[in-house]
Amino acid sequence: MEIRQLRYFLDLAATEHLTQSAQNLFVTQSTLSHGLRQLEDELGVPLFHRLGRGLKLSQAGAEFRVHAMRALKEIEAGRMALADLSGLQAGKLTVGAFPTFLNTVVPATVAAFSQRYPKVTVEVRDLRAGPIEEQLLRGELDLGIAFHPAAHEEIETEPLFDERMLLVVGPPHALAGRRSLPLRQLAGVPLALLSRNFATRRLIDDSLRQAGVAPWVRVEMESVEALLGVCRCGDLASIVPERAARQAPDLRAIALTAPQMVRHAGLLWRRGASRSAAAREFAALLRATPLR
Repeated sequence: MEIRQLRYFLDLAATEHLTQSAQNLFVTQSTLSHGLRQLEDELGVPLFHRLGRGLKLSQAGAEFRVHAMRALKEIEAGRMALADLSGLQAGKLTVGAFPTFLNTVVPATVAAFSQRYPKVTVEVRDLRAGPIEEQLLRGELDLGIAFHPAAHEEIETEPLFDERMLLVVGPPHALAGRRSLPLRQLAGVPLALLSRNFATRRLIDDSLRQAGVAPWVRVEMESVEALLGVCRCGDLASIVPERAARQAPDLRAIALTAPQMVRHAGLLWRRGASRSAAAREFAALLRATPLR
């Protein structure tokens, strides 16, 4: 079994299209088909169902895909370990970051890392908390930046910082003059919130439920930036992370009390997986980056 065969298989598993994968891999279709047949012959099972000119991942292929991803990630970790001996002069680092962290705390760290280790390629993926954990488990990420603690036992977490959730309103809003507001006083306030598939929304719902508040949610959206835009243009309030609120100085940010609503950010690693020097150095730089 050769590394190139695993790369062929994983790209085909992603595209399920021979022509597209051949273009992605810069090989001919015949070379790609031959490499796939060799891999299937060695494994003794078909990894794809042939559907005319298309391909469909078989059950065996889906199972093998998980292990192939991990194998290539471990090989990359090995390459990085060798690069470590020469001071991180090569390799690739793949990081998954939750959207609001990606837009606030990550850029300075990426810039510092890239300046210090210009020969290491950095890929930062904009992902929600669930996909970050899933991709860590599949070996597709070296490091995640999401919430602490993690949902999966196989994910090891390290607390990074805590962040308050604030109520945000436009200047004409009736609450714009308030500096703080008990959670219970949100009853009857029309809100624009993230959709329920966000971990942050679940935190908001749980906190309001504990305060005895049934929220009046008039709008649900898929990004914090969109929520801030809605607050600028109408009579709705939103609940957003403190760092996101700071990026909108034209809006009014109001502290929520009794109790405070706080989310916990953390560094996420796949438990038991090797950590490359690049991942360790990136994590160290992130810890040292001013987070305010």
